Amino acid sequence: MTTISKLAKMKLEVINFHTTDRPSADGPVINDNFLQGLSRDACYTSNNSLTFKKKQLADSLAEYDQAFEDKNTYAIERTERWIKTLQPELEELNVRHKADCEVYAVLTGGEVWQPKKKPATNVKAANFSELRKMVS
Repeated sequence: MTTISKLAKMKLEVINFHTTDRPSADGPVINDNFLQGLSRDACYTSNNSLTFKKKQLADSLAEYDQAFEDKNTYAIERTERWIKTLQPELEELNVRHKADCEVYAVLTGGEVWQPKKKPATNVKAANFSELRKMVS
C-alpha cells in the first residue's frame, strides 16, 4: 500500500467506519462503490472550498492593490489583516483536499480524482424582434 498522510489515514478510517460484516440476503450492506462515492464527495467538497477560498484571496489582493493605488491607509491595513487571516485557511484547505484525494486514490486503486467539467451549454439569444419593432 502506498504511504499516505496522517490526515488521509484518519479520513480513510472515517470512511471505513461505514463498512459492515453483516451481509444481507442481497449481498454486502455497504459495497466498494458506496465507499468510493463517499470519498468522491469529500474530494468534491474540499475542492469547492479551496476554489472559494482562492477567489476570496484573489478578490482581497485586488482590493489591496486598489487601496494601495488610492493611498487609502485604512483600507490597506484592513485588507492586509484580512489577507493574513485567509492565507493560513488556504493552506489548511490545500492539506484537506490533498488528503481527500489520497483517500480517493486508495479506494479506487490509484485513480486520480478530477473535478468534472461542466457540460457546455449552447446559449441562444432571445428573440426580441417583435419587441424591437414595438419600441422603434
